[in-house]
Amino acid sequence: MKYLAASLGLALLAGATTPALADDKWDRLPWSDTQPLTLRAGYNTVMQYPHARAIERFSHRVAERTGEVLRIQTFPSETLGSERQMLEGVIAGNIDMAKVSTGVVTSFMPEFGIFDLPYVFRSVEHMMQVINGPIGKKLADALEQRNVKILFWMEQGTRSVYTTSKPVKSIDDLKGLKIRTIQSPIMADTITALGARPTPMPFGELYLGLKSGVVDGAENAPDSLWYSKQYEVAKHYTLTNHFMTPVIFVINKTKFDGLPPAMKEILIATAAETQEWASTLYSTVAADLLGKMKAAGVNVYTVDEAPFRKAAATVIEKHAGRFADVLKQIEATK
Repeated sequence: MKYLAASLGLALLAGATTPALADDKWDRLPWSDTQPLTLRAGYNTVMQYPHARAIERFSHRVAERTGEVLRIQTFPSETLGSERQMLEGVIAGNIDMAKVSTGVVTSFMPEFGIFDLPYVFRSVEHMMQVINGPIGKKLADALEQRNVKILFWMEQGTRSVYTTSKPVKSIDDLKGLKIRTIQSPIMADTITALGARPTPMPFGELYLGLKSGVVDGAENAPDSLWYSKQYEVAKHYTLTNHFMTPVIFVINKTKFDGLPPAMKEILIATAAETQEWASTLYSTVAADLLGKMKAAGVNVYTVDEAPFRKAAATVIEKHAGRFADVLKQIEATK
């Protein structure tokens, strides 16, 4: 490991002193015969998914900047398990890196439940400002106490309801429907408040769940339907915009702490660049894919959000006690 650190340090020095590399001191590093170190990173979507594109870009940039000394091997489509299983693996050190929704993190760290609350943020931009401020830092510090370090955050648009047979044109249409959710108490409470029956299910099982009638529908952003091809069986999409939650890309903290300083610097710098690069990717792609789904025969409904917001307010009231101060800070964030 000392040789690895020294070799990488020399490569960084060489890059930093070359005028042609002023824009990126890690570009075109000298060839090294150091034994590569490989980290495993999992995520639950196909590679075309916006988050996956960011993670794949991140992994390639890290390899380039370390001269292939540090490699990140990616495993898409729940190859390493569901998001919950991957987070458990990262905590235990069995998996090095993973992309995880904050709703899943809530099961381990209740503080992250603030992102599960319905209609909390004014916009995606507002949410990212909160993430990049004191609230985001406090949450990241808390997660490190569980041996998990956040490398970067990504937005994932707004989540809305979609169904297979019964269209939802008003809040009354949700009554009694079995709607798939991730394992989050607040999200389950929200679906219940809207009149439906929350049914936890891994994302990878959802297509068959919709097709077989195990669930009547689910809730997610447009890109989730498109890349998973769920729009083939769920032909009704209702713009309820009830959830606006981010995702995080994390690394086992013990593994991170054990890396040479130069490698840690590259990971942190590339993570920051990736978060900036992906800042509008998700929303842009989601808007385009919503149009494609319409062309593919999906019926898209715009509804009056007022009844949904009114019903969901009971969820905020139920959980506001432990989030009262944070909610005030979020409201004050400009």
